[in-house]
Formats: sequence, C-alpha cells, structure tokens
Amino acid sequence: MLRHARAAGVAVGGGVYSGGVTDQPSADEPGGTQVDRVRLEALRYAVNEESATYIAVMRLFTGGLAGMLSDQSAAEVSARLAEQGIALDEDTVDARLAYLVEHGNLARSPRESEARSLQDYLRNRARYQLTQRGELVQRQVDELLGHTETATEVSSEMLGAILAGLRDLARLPADVRELDPQELAQRIGTIFAQFDRLVHSTREFYTYLTQVLSRFDLERGEFQAFKTALIDYLQRFVDEIARHLPQIAEVIEQLRPGIPQLCARANAGQRLVDLEGRAAKRAPGLDPADWNGLIAWFTGSSDRASDAEGVRRLATEAMRSLLANLRRIVTSHEREHGRHAELLRLARWFDDADDTTAHAIWASAFGLYSSRHLGFPVSESEDAVPPTMSWVRAPRAEVPIMLRSTGQRRSAGASGRPEDFSQTKARRLEEHARADAARRRAVAEVAGHRGRLDRVRLSDAGREALMELYAAGLALAGSDNTGSAGSRTGAAVPIPGHDAVLLITSTPGAGTVVVSPSGRLRLVDRSLAVEAGAGRQVRDEAAGGKEAVS
Repeated sequence: MLRHARAAGVAVGGGVYSGGVTDQPSADEPGGTQVDRVRLEALRYAVNEESATYIAVMRLFTGGLAGMLSDQSAAEVSARLAEQGIALDEDTVDARLAYLVEHGNLARSPRESEARSLQDYLRNRARYQLTQRGELVQRQVDELLGHTETATEVSSEMLGAILAGLRDLARLPADVRELDPQELAQRIGTIFAQFDRLVHSTREFYTYLTQVLSRFDLERGEFQAFKTALIDYLQRFVDEIARHLPQIAEVIEQLRPGIPQLCARANAGQRLVDLEGRAAKRAPGLDPADWNGLIAWFTGSSDRASDAEGVRRLATEAMRSLLANLRRIVTSHEREHGRHAELLRLARWFDDADDTTAHAIWASAFGLYSSRHLGFPVSESEDAVPPTMSWVRAPRAEVPIMLRSTGQRRSAGASGRPEDFSQTKARRLEEHARADAARRRAVAEVAGHRGRLDRVRLSDAGREALMELYAAGLALAGSDNTGSAGSRTGAAVPIPGHDAVLLITSTPGAGTVVVSPSGRLRLVDRSLAVEAGAGRQVRDEAAGGKEAVS
C-alpha cells in the first residue's frame, strides 16, 4: 500500500505560498505594486484563448458548497467535463489545472490519500482544491457573463428599513455590557446589508440611466414611454430620499458617539482566527471604520455634501438630459440624427417579407441589384448572348465607360462648358497694377528727397523702397568689377523711373538715420544721398582719394 502527501502548496490565511512567492501581502508592505500584479494574474484564465475550458473547469470547483469543499484530480475533472460534452484528455486537464495553480485560482491539496495500486497512484498523484481568490474571481466572471443590460430599480424601500434599524439601535441601553453580542451583531449586519443593497441598486440604476440618455436615436413613441416612466420613477425616488434623509441623519448623529462601543460589544465573545493569529473579517458594520461610508452617504462631512444629495443632483441632471433629447426630437427634421430605430424597422420588414418582397426592399433601401446578369444593347454585327449562358463560357463583355464608372445606362451627353476664369484674371491684373503703382509712389518719395538722407522721414513703403536700393548698392560695392558703378567704398544706384541716383558711401564714425512710422532705421558707418543722374559717381572723398568710376 502506497501513501503519499501533497504539500506543494500550503494554504495560509486565504493566500497560497508556492515556489517561494507569497500571494498574500505582508504586514509591512500592504497592497504593493508587485503584490497587486500577482493578484491580477488570477484573471488571466478568463480572457485567454482557452477561456471556455478554463471557466468550465473552475465551475466544477465552485458549483455548490460540495464543489468548493472538495479536492479533485485531473482524471475526475476530465470525466466530469466529458459528461458536459467537453472532451479533454487527462494530460490536457492536468496542464489546465497546473496553470490555475500557478495563477492562484487553485491549490494542490495537502490531504493525504491512499493508493491501493500503482494505477491509482498515477491517477490520483495530484489533487486540487479551490482557493479563496479563485472563488472570488469565478463568482465575478459568472456574474459578468450572466449580466444583462436591463433597467434595475432602486431599492428605495431600504430607506425605511435602515431608518427603523438605526432607531432600534438608538433605543438600546447606554450600558452596552447588558446587550447580547450575537443579537447586536445581527442588528448591525442587517442595517449594513440593507445599506449595501440600496447603494448597489442606485449605482446600477444611474449607470443604466446614463446609457439610455446618451442615445440619440429614440423615436417620439419610445421617448414618450421612457420619459413618462422615468420622470414618475425619479420623482418617487427623490421624494423618498427627501422624506427619510433628515430623519436618518438625525438618528446617525445620536449614534455616532457610541459607535465604537457598539462595535466592540458586537465583536465580544469567541472569534475565528487564522493560522497567524489574526481575527477573521466579519460582516460589514462590525468595524467602526465601516460606519464612515454610511455616515458619508446620509450626512456627508464638513468638506463634502452627502451622497444622498448627490443622488438628488443626478436626478436633476437626468431631467435636463431628457429635455435635451426632447429638443433634439422636435428639431430632428432639420438635421441628421441616429438611424438606430429606422434600421430596426427595416430589419423587421425583412423578417416579415417573402423572398420577392425582400429583394425589392433590398434594392430600394440600398440601391443594389442582382449581379447574376448584366444586359445592355449590342451592335447588329454581334450575336446576342442568351442570359442562360454561364459567365465562365460567355465571351468577355465590353462594358461602356458610363455604365462601368457610374452604374448608369444613360449617355453622359455633351461635354460641359469650360470654366470662365476671365474675372479671376482681371482681379489678379488689377491687384498687380495697384502693387506697381504703390511701388512707383514709394520710389518717387525716395527720389524726391535730394541731398543727404540723414534724419529724413519716409513712409513705410518708402523705407522699403530705400532698403531695396540700398541692398542693390551693397551688391555693387562688394563686386570686384571696376567697370560697374560701384567700389568697395561706395556705390551709385540708379533710381528706376527718375533721373537720380542713390549714393552710398563708407563714412567711418558717421551714419545715417531714417525715420518711418514703423521706427528708426540706423545705418552704421554708411551715408546715403540722392543726387541728379548727371552726378552719378562715387565721391572721391568716400573713395579715400581714389578716382571714381563713372
């Protein structure tokens, strides 16, 4: 008789130690980034390629209390999957179970078992059991898969029950030592169970409400039915909150000083502890910190309003969204809107129509026609191809360009008239003429200032014309060609359209200042002068005694 122990993984306080890596956060490192990442690994099996088989395996361990308390081998899991129509061999199932153990959903069972033969030993050498984390993840997965996006009513009846429960606590004796801990824990647990249901249903209702209000494809009939039901329901819910909120807030203020004593008394007596000596977590409400959420929901604090007031505010915003949808429906004939309802109506027509009518609806709705035969007149010299001939054996058809490009059989007609650009050309010529006239006026302004141009005042256009002439003069002055009207010490630039030149001379220590509306232009070591065309030469003084080039 063979005896073996399976102790590859040891369950400790809901966590699993495996391979030297703990899944449970330590006391000095709560909720660290690395620990959180390890916890999230438990979700992998639900989204990988073999998620269907993994979920089926996990349901064998979470199906009922017997499944959660059992440990199963790969052979047993394979046999139970076969009963559900899922054919997986034992090796594949064992690999799936090992993957779930690696990610913390399952653990290897530490229970010893007896094998009466080598075959039993090989079949049952590894058994698996559910972990706390695996049960939580699978419960959430099943809840998500079974969720339907339908309206959920707010459990407003819980407001009256919560008020009654709080009043019962307020009427208890001041000396909590006279109270039965078990009965007190039941009362507190009932209040928080009702509060949790109220908050959960409110959250689901407003999530659904936001999803519906964001639709822009509601018809008048749908909107009318939805509006009536929603407004009536929201009004009743807001009235319930307005009626119970002040009373609940008043009772909570009476209970607040004695909450620590009530929780301490409810926790008195024998408590469940884990392997590390820590007290097990109890129902919500038995820890003073749990009351902070209830107090914040009904009374708020000095720096924030209560969540109940926020619910009333959300109801007001929902009313505004309804009005916005109403305005959209009223003005929908003026602009595009959603086609959701129209497509549903079209789908209903297809569903109710016979084959011939469905083809007609298809052609009318989408403008598509059958592609089995394309017919158009052929020339007299060609033999007509019967429509019964297969396209594989038929000769290639020369499809007219108009039919091939637009799908229309009619002739395109004569070519359109060319676009007339004469007005555009006239405008461009007029703009160029105005620009030339403005430039001539600017050049004339420069030519009109005879003599040295120091401290002279010009317009902005005149200053631009002067700078163009000055740039041309600098180009002449920098040239080595002595046959031009320029040298390295000066230049004479003819002014277009005028019998005058702009003289540019190098005058170290002296410059030229030109004033314009845009500012002052200072030329350092340069002198500018305008002289008649007969004197177009560079002065001998500026050239340092050299002979000027005419």
